[in-house]
Amino acid sequence: MGSSDADAKAPVITVITEPIAITGNDRIFEAIGTGRARLSVQIYPAVSEAVQEVLFTAQGPVKKGEVLVRLDDREEKLALRRAEIELDAARRLLNRYEQAGRQGGVPKSEVDQARADFEAKRVARDQAQLDLELHSIIAPFDGVVGLPRIDPGDRVSPDTVITVLDDRHILYVDIEVPEALVSSLQGEQIITATTPAWPGLTFDAHISALESRIDPERRTMMVRANIVNEKDLLRPGMSFVTRWKIKGNEFPTVPEIALQWGREGAFIWVIRGDKAEKIPVRVIARTSGRVLVEGAVTNGDHVVVEGVQRLTPGSKVRMLGAGES
Repeated sequence: MGSSDADAKAPVITVITEPIAITGNDRIFEAIGTGRARLSVQIYPAVSEAVQEVLFTAQGPVKKGEVLVRLDDREEKLALRRAEIELDAARRLLNRYEQAGRQGGVPKSEVDQARADFEAKRVARDQAQLDLELHSIIAPFDGVVGLPRIDPGDRVSPDTVITVLDDRHILYVDIEVPEALVSSLQGEQIITATTPAWPGLTFDAHISALESRIDPERRTMMVRANIVNEKDLLRPGMSFVTRWKIKGNEFPTVPEIALQWGREGAFIWVIRGDKAEKIPVRVIARTSGRVLVEGAVTNGDHVVVEGVQRLTPGSKVRMLGAGES
């Protein structure tokens, strides 16, 4: 009896199959970090003096250059007025000496001395103006102020914290990334972030900066992610869990129930033509009921998911798609 006759008499085994798809072995990396404002400072006075006015309220928006606190500046105003009077007198004297000097009525040395006195008075006036300005504590940039730490009448010094100021339009989240994943951080990359302060909400972020070196002790690199705080829901100091997908190599993917095990390792049954072939595979990863494998299969091959018990290499089969009967 020929092999063709044996094949004709061999029973046809009905199996259920699914096409093999090619899937990337992507991974999700998670890291925890703490948010901080793009710009953030503690405000201190430059001089020691009594507080005259507090001109801001907690959580209030302020503009760059806006006065937050006025200190008692009565002495400085008087000093500035006196300096301006002395400067004006020195200017008039210099003008008279210069006119007289051109006619030979005043020695050049006296004109030079009058000019030096005028310049000294101008410096004194500028110093008095600066001393007065230092009694007004201003915002160094646009932002939102915190709680006032002082009240009118308090005496403050350069060691006294007045308040904090944050520009929270953008929050930075610095996270540590293992050395093995550093190569996946090339270029701008979109990630997601969540915070316990807003359960159920996910915020888009992107990796904007990398540290210039790897920490030799921790074997990690510090990475900065930016979150645009468009709706002003986020605050500096919040904790964030950041997640992003790391692109991996592509592998054939089969349902987990298609994966079989024998003495030589894992294998699957693939249908080619109307015959079953036993294909050894190596398991790469498992995810959501599917298995990424490495083996002699290609995209579109049909893998047996039900009916494997009766199969032997070369078995003649009739394929049904998943869900058929």
